[in-house]
Amino acid sequence: MIPPPIRPREWTPGPRRTKYERWVELLESCVWEPRTQSWLMRTLGLKTQMIKEDIQFLLDAELIEQVDDPEAGIYVYKTTEKGKGALDQFYKLVTQFFTDSSDSKSMSILLML
Repeated sequence: MIPPPIRPREWTPGPRRTKYERWVELLESCVWEPRTQSWLMRTLGLKTQMIKEDIQFLLDAELIEQVDDPEAGIYVYKTTEKGKGALDQFYKLVTQFFTDSSDSKSMSILLML
């Protein structure tokens, strides 16, 4: 008996994000105003351990900075200039390689960080 032919499935993105996608989301979230770890966790739908690892990586790379608010007793994170530069490079690469000409107008808005 001959087995049926195997047909390749179409690729569809899964619910899991890569670490690069998570890093971009974190940087974007902290560009305009400082954010707490709990706000980032809730908004981005990340688990505690994952958000801690991602924040620590971005802190070590100096892409975000921790802004202390001793009166409130909380720590907030803000994207640094270096982080904004990394986002700018990311958007340029995405625009150059992964969008068609009809999407270029929407991406140019994002480039104006």
